[in-house]
Amino acid sequence: MKSYNLIQQLKSKDWLNHHVAYFHETLFSLTDNSFSEIQNTPKIIIVARQYYTESWQTYPSISLKELKELLKLQNSNKQNKITKTNYTKNEQQEGFDVKTIEFNEFISTRFSQSFLIPETDLIAHSYERESIAMELNTPAGVLFYAQAEGKAHSTYKRGLVSSLDIFSLSVGLSDNAKRVQLESSQYSKALLSTLKNYPLSKLNKLISSDFTKSVNLNMLHAIYWAPMITATLFILIMNGYFMLQHNTLEEKLSAKNQQISTLLAKQKHIDETNRYVSDVSNELTSVPRVLSHFQIAYEAINAGMEIQQFKGGANEIMIRGFANSASTVLSAISELPELSSAQFNGPVRKSGKRDYFVMTLKLATTNEK
Repeated sequence: MKSYNLIQQLKSKDWLNHHVAYFHETLFSLTDNSFSEIQNTPKIIIVARQYYTESWQTYPSISLKELKELLKLQNSNKQNKITKTNYTKNEQQEGFDVKTIEFNEFISTRFSQSFLIPETDLIAHSYERESIAMELNTPAGVLFYAQAEGKAHSTYKRGLVSSLDIFSLSVGLSDNAKRVQLESSQYSKALLSTLKNYPLSKLNKLISSDFTKSVNLNMLHAIYWAPMITATLFILIMNGYFMLQHNTLEEKLSAKNQQISTLLAKQKHIDETNRYVSDVSNELTSVPRVLSHFQIAYEAINAGMEIQQFKGGANEIMIRGFANSASTVLSAISELPELSSAQFNGPVRKSGKRDYFVMTLKLATTNEK
């Protein structure tokens, strides 16, 4: 499913135009004609090439699980910068090729609550699997872009790199490669068109963001209140209704002895229904306490913890991650009524300036609460 098709169903064709902008020194809206300066800050920002760095690295002889753990550890040391890491399988090295995009501190601070898109990643989607060299007139200047052997290269026109041919030679692109030149208006239209038709399934590889700032954790936590409240109201209403029926039947029994047999049959039916409601109530209470798990994770994040792994069971939870002070996180979580105990599982280790640790939490039973 394409993002543009979804937007067509939700609103008008111009919906995306009001929620995306290009940034170089100031914000620009994207139109079919040109870049136009705007004052408001939309949620989606396409960032000019000069505000981020791209790096490629090959990790040979490594499993996907080991690669993910290694990348998490590397990214944990970049607290002040928004980063995005994508990887592809390298069959020759029996490992992975990893591309890392790192936005500078200015962009990471100013747009901490926005979703960032590197402009070269958006260009790459339009010409994937092609060998191509491009000269693009952007608000930041003339940008040279080349794509060869599955890797992208880009730089601004300056110094020795004064033409597209020189740039193509410097990155090893063949003379037979396709050449494309886009003026400012064409480039604006191309960016907007590419974003509209970008597959939703690949958006996570395109967008970079600070999740804890761009997503309202309280709102995310509140999602579970609706079904829980609905289930509680259902139980209360049904119990109240059948209690009223029970009392009514008791009064009729004392007033009309001749209808005892009929009333007893109805009483039996009500008792069976009460047992059904009780069974439903027991089933609902036996559902794993997802809400409690979210509360524990929420308190850990509020205490300054960056959670790397969260495993929850019926009676025990394991949390792994980083924090400036492991003892502060443990102290905050220990005060939760949902827990009967909280302790470190193993020693607290230092990773840079932060503590790396694993905690084991045991959920309190109903009697313990």
